[in-house]
Amino acid sequence: MNQYPHIASRVLNTPLLLEPGYARVFFSALSSRLGIASLSDEQGAVDMSQKLRVDARSYSKTATNRWGEEEVLFQVVDGVALLDVKGSLAHKTGNLKPYSGMTGYDGIINRAAMMFAEPDVKGVLMDMHTPGGEVFGCFDTADRLQQLSQLAGKPIWSLACDSSCSAGMALSSAASRRLITQTGYVGSVGVVMAHASYEDYLEQEGIKVTLIHSGAHKVEGNPYEDLPAEVLRRFQADTDALRQQFAQLVARNLGLSVEAVLATEAAVFRGQAAIDVGFADGLVNGHEAVAEFSEYLSTQGRTTTIGATRMTGTTPAPSAEAAPPAQAGSQPAAPFDAAATASAERARVQGIQQHAEAEGRSKLASHLAFNTDMGVEQAAALLAAAPKEQGAALDASTALDKMMAAEEQPNLTAGAGDAKPTQAQGIAASWAKATGAKV
Repeated sequence: MNQYPHIASRVLNTPLLLEPGYARVFFSALSSRLGIASLSDEQGAVDMSQKLRVDARSYSKTATNRWGEEEVLFQVVDGVALLDVKGSLAHKTGNLKPYSGMTGYDGIINRAAMMFAEPDVKGVLMDMHTPGGEVFGCFDTADRLQQLSQLAGKPIWSLACDSSCSAGMALSSAASRRLITQTGYVGSVGVVMAHASYEDYLEQEGIKVTLIHSGAHKVEGNPYEDLPAEVLRRFQADTDALRQQFAQLVARNLGLSVEAVLATEAAVFRGQAAIDVGFADGLVNGHEAVAEFSEYLSTQGRTTTIGATRMTGTTPAPSAEAAPPAQAGSQPAAPFDAAATASAERARVQGIQQHAEAEGRSKLASHLAFNTDMGVEQAAALLAAAPKEQGAALDASTALDKMMAAEEQPNLTAGAGDAKPTQAQGIAASWAKATGAKV
């Protein structure tokens, strides 16, 4: 019970990055403990019977705690370290792992640093299951995750297997690739603030509270009186400024314009809709996300030899790291256009597969079209340098060869006095050269 005043001080009269639906559940669940008699938002009265659910998960990497006990910290699968980001996000909880329905930004950073330092870890996957949380520490945590990834030279991805909203969206934006399931949802790039007033309750109970203070703003937002209009105006202005900062962070990391992010009006987007708006990069079955990331990691730095041609690497994942972050005062990137992007990709694939240099090299052409991000001309140059696939040329054992072998062939040998071969001789010589057959 002694913790509830502390909780109240952290969630009342302070901006929170929470998905609105979860915010209603959160305050409803704590209503009896915080003495909240009624709860309402812009949608009206909130059901006070809603309860919180706590998720739990085990890990396979261990460490020794201060009591000398072995503690499980996180799981590593095929070079992918799983960074759980679960429940409400709080500034500092003092716990490395999600605890009591919360994950601390301090724990996220410390576990991420451990993962990147592990030699057998090739990349980190943030497993997101969060409606958001506190503003304090959120934006710094997103920036720090990017720094850790860049310093280690290892990618960080995120997976919205359930939800990655508000503060969770800020953390997901730090990833170089963001996966989402068909039912997962992301977004809610906005800010919410709650104020509790006990003025009517105290009046009914015959209790009058006098606040003795020095400084006009010292007791703004106190729970003993309704929020004055001027204080509400200032709180609203602060909330709007935080939303702008939030949108700038997301826009910078995702390569979107600030205007496009603000235009979502803090809405949430599920599955493919999240990809269409630019908040996610790829749709995935949640059970296959680790395998997809592991496959991506296994191709990095791989060298493929084709004839005398050596080709290193394969398709990089769409990455926020591919372009440097926008600097202050720079022109914002154009809004994401899914249709235009898809059309350009189809044109690239068709251009490679249908290029003249792809003839006789269809397998290599398909590889370059679907497994790399090479442009048409770059792929054509590589195709031209590679030998044709075995069997691409005419085989001497084809039906045509057999038929011609069975027939008596005319003597097309040039005479001693001929200055140059006849047209028929030239055709026959070219055919013989291509097939290796004797004429």
